[in-house]
Amino acid sequence: MKKLKYLVLSLTLTLIISCGFKSSKQNDSVEFTQKTKVENVKINKDNKYAWAVTGMIRNNSSSNIKGAVKIKFLTPNGDIVHTTRAKVNDGDVLKPGQAGNFNYYTEPKNFNRVTDFDVEFYER
Repeated sequence: MKKLKYLVLSLTLTLIISCGFKSSKQNDSVEFTQKTKVENVKINKDNKYAWAVTGMIRNNSSSNIKGAVKIKFLTPNGDIVHTTRAKVNDGDVLKPGQAGNFNYYTEPKNFNRVTDFDVEFYER
């Protein structure tokens, strides 16, 4: 039974990732505030022990900003199964127009039933 669960999970994740794993709410970039844009959110499963949610934040303001993102792991029903935070640009400032990356690593089991992500930038 356990092997069947892992097989189903693996096949489901493979299907989602092969389809681009884009959010049903997101295009290539989604504007959450006038100051920033969340871009290129995707899953990276290169390592079998720790998968990652990666993406970028673009500073659309006319001043420097720095901060982090709050990442919510969502099921098809919109239920939140895991929430975390990650620094953007390793905590360094983003200049106007500049984009910085974020990534969060976790065990593959935390992606169980996850089909979407909600990513919000917040300033520090």
